[in-house]
Amino acid sequence: MDRKKVIAGLIGAGRIGKMHARNITTQLPDVFLKTVADCEPDDKWVNSLGIPVCAEHCQVVLDDPEIEAVVIATPSATHVDMITAAAKAGKQIFCEKPVAFEAEKVGQAVAAARDAGVGLQIGFNRRFDPDFRAVRDAVTSGKIGTPHIIRITNRDPVRPALDFIPDSGGLFMDFSIHDFDMLRFLSGSEVVRVYAAGAVLIDPEIEKLGDIDTALITLQLASGALCIIDLSRETHYGYDQQVEVFGSEGSISARNTTPTNTVLSTAQGVFSDQPHYSFVERYETAFVEEMRAFFTSVRDGTPPQVTGEDAQLAVKIAQAAQDSYKHNQPVEVV
Repeated sequence: MDRKKVIAGLIGAGRIGKMHARNITTQLPDVFLKTVADCEPDDKWVNSLGIPVCAEHCQVVLDDPEIEAVVIATPSATHVDMITAAAKAGKQIFCEKPVAFEAEKVGQAVAAARDAGVGLQIGFNRRFDPDFRAVRDAVTSGKIGTPHIIRITNRDPVRPALDFIPDSGGLFMDFSIHDFDMLRFLSGSEVVRVYAAGAVLIDPEIEKLGDIDTALITLQLASGALCIIDLSRETHYGYDQQVEVFGSEGSISARNTTPTNTVLSTAQGVFSDQPHYSFVERYETAFVEEMRAFFTSVRDGTPPQVTGEDAQLAVKIAQAAQDSYKHNQPVEVV
């Protein structure tokens, strides 16, 4: 028997929103994306994906009784209000990260969803990356023994536009929020202490805007494991995304992905592809799978795999990292 399609709406059609819309309409046959709402509606693009309704205001999505699930891909500063409104409308909710830049505000969104009895999944897409999941499975199954050291590398191919910086939340809150969640995901343990060192080594204009572009963060888990995250806004060679977990009986790592796995060997040298250039290519599968997981939870009435509480804990770690950098001392995560 064919399963009934989940009827969904999308709020926010920027780069991430457009990607979600494309993935839903082309990769998820059990989902019908009925409406896209954006303050600058693009009827031509919406129609090209076979989506019936293009609206300027999110209320068109929230007021539609047929729509049971909503994907929120609006700017970060709007997320708490959007989640609250969607929860009051009785919609199942997927929201991009970060939910907010303060743990207390994330808690407000979590409470709104809980009080309305709706699910809330957060867009920590890296949890759905096949390589990172394989690392986690090796850890949880005990194949490498007890984790001792975890290393995460997160480096962008090119620095962001300067007008992105002021409202982004900064390197710790926007850029490394995925890494804080990934650390919890890979280890199965909570972060108890953070020390963050940062610098502006790429673009002095970033410092003028109150941010940094390079950082090294050391963290200690409740399990006792030690962790290090290195961050950079620019590599010039591609999107550098790597993890390693070293344990009492071995180690497991996930290296960079590339467009092909070919290696060319000649008298001039040995050559292979550079890493994927952007997060869209690197995490293409992960983005599809997180949407699949969300709509499966909607259809089956099961809890989402990545919760608002996960988002709140990641923000608490980010807040601790910010405080540590500011005061140049270790900070407890509370």
